[in-house]
Amino acid sequence: MKLSNDFSMYEYLKARDKGDNRPLISYYNNRISSNTFFYQVDIVANALYQLGLTVGDNIALCLPNIPNAIIIFYAANKLGVAVNLIHPLVPPKALGEMVTMLGSKVVFVLDLFYQKNRAVLDSLNSTTIICRPSDYLKNIYKLGYNIWMVRKKPNIKNNTKTLFFSSFIKNQTKVAPNRAHYHGIGEEIAAYIHSGGTTGVPKTAMLPNRAVNECSYSIRTLIGDEVLKGESMLMVLPMFHIFGLGVCMHSTLTAGGRCILVPVFKPKSLARLIKKEKPTYMTGVPSMYDKLVKIKSFGGKYLKKMKYCYCGGDKLKQEIKQNFDNLMKKYNSNCRLCEGYGLTEAGVCNVNVEECSKVGSVGKPLGDIKVCIVDNDKNKLDYGVRGEICLSGDNLMTGYYKDSQTTNKVLFEDSDGTKWLATGDYGYLEESGHLFFVDRIKRMIKISGMNVFPNEIEYLVGENIQEIDRCCAVDFEKKGKPYIKLFVTMKDGYEYSEMIEQKIKILITTNLMKYSLPKVIECVKELPLTAIGKVDYNKLKEKEQIL
Repeated sequence: MKLSNDFSMYEYLKARDKGDNRPLISYYNNRISSNTFFYQVDIVANALYQLGLTVGDNIALCLPNIPNAIIIFYAANKLGVAVNLIHPLVPPKALGEMVTMLGSKVVFVLDLFYQKNRAVLDSLNSTTIICRPSDYLKNIYKLGYNIWMVRKKPNIKNNTKTLFFSSFIKNQTKVAPNRAHYHGIGEEIAAYIHSGGTTGVPKTAMLPNRAVNECSYSIRTLIGDEVLKGESMLMVLPMFHIFGLGVCMHSTLTAGGRCILVPVFKPKSLARLIKKEKPTYMTGVPSMYDKLVKIKSFGGKYLKKMKYCYCGGDKLKQEIKQNFDNLMKKYNSNCRLCEGYGLTEAGVCNVNVEECSKVGSVGKPLGDIKVCIVDNDKNKLDYGVRGEICLSGDNLMTGYYKDSQTTNKVLFEDSDGTKWLATGDYGYLEESGHLFFVDRIKRMIKISGMNVFPNEIEYLVGENIQEIDRCCAVDFEKKGKPYIKLFVTMKDGYEYSEMIEQKIKILITTNLMKYSLPKVIECVKELPLTAIGKVDYNKLKEKEQIL
């Protein structure tokens, strides 16, 4: 059943509580039931309330996937306080800039990263709360972590602006007052997420309650409106990523599932955790699945418990999908790896589900989300014609923080008054409703007046040259003329050679127009990756230009 999206995320979750005190969070040796979870949310909400936080304020959450992060998020949301989601490994200067820009009144940081950020945090006009992974651990796990951290424990004596999470919630016996529901609460900002923006320039997307609630509904059209008690989602993707926030966290919890928290992605550790917890669902990026299937210990009868695994954030190579699907078949599991499509500004929009999948497609729209393709003048194009991918629905962001000019470029209304988001992605639709993603428009290269898409080159080479592990096509200029350089890495047991280079060139010239042929092909030991495991082509470009 679809609830109205005119609720706060906290209200939405409470309205869908099953009332049977089922586990909502798994964290090492601790399972947090719904009664305990909501009690903890109330405690944290009251602690924030006592600090003077109110509707319209925001806090900064700079934490990995630990229980504190989820509890703090919903506690803030209950008060009408937005959450400024920041990568825990962000450099101190950037952390200070993100907090200052939004005027976050409280900053939650991990104990391990407090010292490196201390100077910046002390200079801010905000309160710092230090969270420890052991805050929600039990018995020997808690003891072990605290012993390991004895010499690393932050010293905050005489620092009146900083306190530990345990002290922050100590003696909080009261429940923060519930706000009266009013029309429009769905439009309140729930989260600020920092991303590259649809234009490629770093932006801060403002996501209202309405958008994340719609993401929850859309995902539940896949996994079921209410999952069975005991079903769970492996939460590998971080909360500062829309897949982590909207799919792994909010969609799972509102469906009555359990979030299995994974603070750090390590393939061997994850394989052990899957065997122990037997999750039902998992969402990740291609590189995660690629590494996981290569772990010898990943495999067994327990995989029959898995129902769906989704992949997003980057183009999924068919080899990775086949390797994963074959492993599942080996252990009689019906689970298959399904590629999805989404972005920070609109959440998860399409999934190429196995029942009606098309190779190379990112699937059909979920829930009530609409997709169309437009030309440069925002005119809708016919099926099969390439253009910019646009999205419509309750899933759209409000806009970019303090950037109305860019917001007005990407959010527009058609002749019928329907609001659309111009994604900055290039692709096409088939009459069946399947969407095909070609590339980011910002990556499109003009060579001799022709459009060249690096992603097409990468996908072609990655799918057909078996010796290549990863590749990335980057545009450069020489004497004012653009050209393409292809960086490649080799799979274990293979060495780069002139023969492989010729195979790449013949493949490209046979399947793509001549302008797509790289002028230079270079084999490197490794490619730089972003925080979620995508190849960071901007770093390749910067490094090359410095040289």
